[in-house]
Amino acid sequence: MPVTVSIILDDDLARRLERFAAERGFDRTGALDHALRCFLDDEERAGSARDAIVAAARHGDGTSGPDSASHHDDIRRWLLSWGGNGERKRPRSC
Repeated sequence: MPVTVSIILDDDLARRLERFAAERGFDRTGALDHALRCFLDDEERAGSARDAIVAAARHGDGTSGPDSASHHDDIRRWLLSWGGNGERKRPRSC
C-alpha cells in the first residue's frame, strides 16, 4: 500500500534534486523514489557484506585471505629476510 511522506529540503538539496530529475527524465517524486530505492539497496548490500564478514571471522574463515593481517605479516617477514642468511621462501599467496 503506498505511503505519503512529506520532507522539507533546504535550497541546495532542492536544486540538486531538480537537476538530478531533469538529467534523468524524472519528476521530483520519481527522482526521490529512485534515490531512496538506490540508497536502501546499497545499505542492504553493505549490511549483508558486513554480516558475511562477521560470520566468516567467527568461523575462522577470514584470517587467511589476501587482505588479512597474517598474509601481510608473511609477506613482510619474507621481504625483510631478503639478502640475509636465513632468506625465507616466497609465501604461497605471492
